[in-house]
Amino acid sequence: MVSPGRHPKKSIADALDRLDADRFQMEEIHRGHRWGRVVCRGCGEDLAVYSTPRNPGANAHRIDRFAVQHADHTPGGADRKKGS
Repeated sequence: MVSPGRHPKKSIADALDRLDADRFQMEEIHRGHRWGRVVCRGCGEDLAVYSTPRNPGANAHRIDRFAVQHADHTPGGADRKKGS
């Protein structure tokens, strides 16, 4: 059994643990195949996280890539595009 707030796939859970809490927000949704989403606090863009991906390692890499692409966004800064 996986504890609440923890993704069932280890590689994805590890990628979510690597996110900077000051720059990214993790929201659990549990709607259909969607487990949750990662939201960039700087621009408001989000990335879907699925509960049963075909390739968990590739999805963990996708989360890491999202974090790198949004690393320079300032939380609450002028580069904000969407409301959160």
